[in-house]
Amino acid sequence: MSFVSLPRFSATTRARCSAMLLSLVVLSTISAGTVASAKQDVKVEASLMHDLPKKLEFANMKDGRDFVSSMTKTAERANDYTFKCVINTYRNGKVIRERGTFYYKRPSLMKMEITEGSKKGSVAVLGTDGKVRGHLGGMLKMFSGTIGRDSGLLKSANGFSMMDSDYDTLLKDLVKQLNDGSKCVVTSSPVAVAHTNEKVYVLEVYKNVDGDKEKDLTQRVFIDPKTNLPEQWNLYKQDQLFSSTDWRDVKVNIGLSDEVFSLKGKKDNQG
Repeated sequence: MSFVSLPRFSATTRARCSAMLLSLVVLSTISAGTVASAKQDVKVEASLMHDLPKKLEFANMKDGRDFVSSMTKTAERANDYTFKCVINTYRNGKVIRERGTFYYKRPSLMKMEITEGSKKGSVAVLGTDGKVRGHLGGMLKMFSGTIGRDSGLLKSANGFSMMDSDYDTLLKDLVKQLNDGSKCVVTSSPVAVAHTNEKVYVLEVYKNVDGDKEKDLTQRVFIDPKTNLPEQWNLYKQDQLFSSTDWRDVKVNIGLSDEVFSLKGKKDNQG
């Protein structure tokens, strides 16, 4: 990781600043969210999540491959978009909450701004030159750095990278899982879900459907019927919900300029 020059600081101070940035990194991106007691956050989580009992299946569900294909085509038609995301990761009875605003423009420009949590003010950008840069919040905002796109430092608490947060990558990964043997089903029509009573399509992904073991739910995705894009993506691990990501205030094809994808990016073309 290389950092911009640090004028007017001694060599010792520069070394300490660099070490600090390496350990905190711009870019644990959304990985250092606020940790709170799960019990204390029951009401908050209920308002954030559409989650349902793990083994519950909806009536009138059908094979979901064609639906996934339809979602993929919708994502491919999006030239640019922005959304606010809330990621909740469940670990050892705790909730790690991470919030940020994500920007995307074809072919591969991305930007994440951390808007809440211990890294509030941090920014990560995949720029026009294919490099990822970023800075921490607060007084450390003056120190920007370059980091490898595949670096573990870009991962959120659920283990996924900011560079895999765009719709195309998420759906391509889902298609790969299906090609590798996972099965998916989707509701035949939008259904009302818990906590919101809003009607959405519900897509479920299973492993071991044709094996001897009880089929294993690995993902449950809630899709907005108006946009045909995910509004929440829940992941399961060892029979437990371990991550839930919400997409909010989704804006598609709003004409984001390349200037948005800089550390000081413009925000006047977001609509």
